[in-house]
Amino acid sequence: MSRSMQRTVYSALLSVAFVMGAPQAFAAPAGSQQQAAAVAAVAPPAGFVHEDSFYGTAAACQTTGKNGVADGSWTAYVCVQTLPFTPFQDLYVKK
Repeated sequence: MSRSMQRTVYSALLSVAFVMGAPQAFAAPAGSQQQAAAVAAVAPPAGFVHEDSFYGTAAACQTTGKNGVADGSWTAYVCVQTLPFTPFQDLYVKK
């Protein structure tokens, strides 16, 4: 088997594996309870505002939130994962 054929076969296998492993969460019909639960999981609690100066992972979000409470910048914080399949979270604070 030539090198170009090997690359083509490996690429095809990788593509098939990727498609077969894709989640079906986005296939829910509009207005379903699953969709409402997904939207509710992304929304922060009432009274919290987005902290625009933060961009980071879950661990960084927790650290920044705790530091903000300790130094009196805000009274409470919540880390929210807004996009699936990413390590990044958004920091919401209560001032």
